[in-house]
Formats: sequence, structure tokens, C-alpha cells
Amino acid sequence: MNPLEVWASPGWRHEADQWIDAALEALGVRRLGPSDQPGLRFWSTQLTVPTDHGTLWFKENNLGQLAEASIMSLLGELAPDHVAAPLAIEPSRGWMLTADHGATLDSLDPGDPAVWSRIAGDFADLQQLVAPHGERLTRAGLVLMNPEVAANFVENQLLLHTGLPAEHPLYLSAEEADGVVRGLPAIRGAVDTLRGIPVPLSLDHNDLQARNCFLPGAGTDPLRFFDFADSYWAHPFSALLVPVTEMCRQWDTTPDDPRIQAVIGTYLRRWTGFAPLPDLRAAVEPALKLARVHRYGAWLRLLVYADDASMRSYAPAALHHLRTLAQPVLQA
Repeated sequence: MNPLEVWASPGWRHEADQWIDAALEALGVRRLGPSDQPGLRFWSTQLTVPTDHGTLWFKENNLGQLAEASIMSLLGELAPDHVAAPLAIEPSRGWMLTADHGATLDSLDPGDPAVWSRIAGDFADLQQLVAPHGERLTRAGLVLMNPEVAANFVENQLLLHTGLPAEHPLYLSAEEADGVVRGLPAIRGAVDTLRGIPVPLSLDHNDLQARNCFLPGAGTDPLRFFDFADSYWAHPFSALLVPVTEMCRQWDTTPDDPRIQAVIGTYLRRWTGFAPLPDLRAAVEPALKLARVHRYGAWLRLLVYADDASMRSYAPAALHHLRTLAQPVLQA
């Protein structure tokens, strides 16, 4: 049974509500009404639960992202002021219950570059807090994408795509696969550049945007980030791909726009303890190339469990990142 059918079933809903009630009892929180199901997509579903401590959110992920609950629980321990940590988790089911922290940053003016600078700067702070803890996070289920193995990862996955029936949405012909292979030297070149710049691996959110962080309680408080289902342990600068893409879309502009460059500068200045700013700037484009591998990989691990309709809808997104691996992001 596909995830959408499971999550729409009365049996699953009953199990989820039973677990929620047990978690509420342990927390000393009283439910004030029935749960509602505002979100149902093939990658996850959510339930909202009214309580005497405000609305709480329950989430279960697609099996390809089962570890998010454990990852977020550990991030909440490592960086409690920067993450919307869950109140309760069930790791074997990937279930988690979290508080509603209020408005997300997308409630502000999307045309204001200061919003994106705040996201980039605060996320860099989170990355540096967790950078020493890669082993613990990968044990919790965070997928490791060491830059050194990115090209081999892609090459191995091509066997999957070319081995599928021609009518399958993820199918690639031998000629298309050869086109991807011709782009792999660009990935290996990116890794060579990054090898010479002493920035540690850390958390790539892999979907870093305004709707995935809560507004702070006070102006000086850090943003609280959430939705780490797509995340990797990888080169930290890869986290800039989604912000750059979103800024280009929102402002109908190109990556050389001074506003976008200013946001990138805000992010990089957080890292000057590791290397001079010119060296950090030289690392951005290579890291963004690797970020396409991360975006592709995140879609792929979801699509393994997709229903037919979702596969047809979202397989093109995975293949887009695969086909554009060698294309520059910032450079014309």
C-alpha cells in the first residue's frame, strides 16, 4: 500500500491518535479536541492537535525520510535555540510531535533581501554549532554525502535509470546517461577545489527557505529551523542552492544580482574563522554543483516509495537535477 493510502486510512489515523494521546499524557498536556489532517503528500503527512498548551503538530514521513524525527531530536540537543525540536518522537515509525512556534519567515516581505540574509546567517551559525557532531548525526540517520563520493554516487545510480523499462518516469536512455557521465568531471573538479579550502563538513538543509524557519520570539533571538527531511551531512555551502534558486525566482533575476551576492556575502562572513573571504567565495560555486547531487538524491530516496501518480509528477524534478549537474549556478 502506498503512503497516501496508508495515511488516509482510518486504521492509521487511529494508531497515530493513540500515540499522540500517550505522548500528551507523558508531557502533562491535555487534548482539547480531535486532530485534523491539513497536509497529505506522498512525502509526508501532518496532523494538528488542539491542546491546553496550544496547537501541536504530528508528522510522519515517507520511509525514504524516516530518520528526520531522530535527526531533529538530536539537533534540538546540540543547538536548542536554532531548531524547532520535537516534544516526542517514535524513531521506529519516524513519528514526531512538535510545538507550533508561530509564524514562519515567509509571512514577511519576500522582496526584502534582509529576510534572506537573516536565513543565511542564522543557518551558518547552526552549521558551525553542529559541525563537530557529524558522527552522532549520521548515527541518528542523517545521510552522509562526502564530496569525495558524489560523482561515484551519481555514476552508480545511472545503472538504476538505464535498467528501468523505457516507459518508466525515471528511465534514462544510454545516450542520456552518457550525457550525465560527461558532466561528472565538473563534479570531480568541484571536489578538487573544495579539498583545498579548510571548511568542515556540516549540515546541508537541502531545502533552506523562508517557510522552513520560524520567526524569533525576540528580535535578537536566532531563527528556529525545521523540516530537515531532505538534509545531508555534506559540504555546508551546498545549503545555498535553494536560497539562490528561490531569490532568482522571487525577484525574477539572475544570480549575479547584487542583492543575491550580498546574501551570499552575509553567509560567508560567518565562516571567515576557517579561511579568508576570497577563498570562501571560491568554494561557493563548487559547493553548489554538489548541491544538485543532494537535491537529486533526496528526490530519489522519496520516489522509491511513491505511488504511480506521484512518480509521474515528481520524477522529472529528480532527473532535472541529474541532467544539470555540470551547469554553472552563479557563473555565466
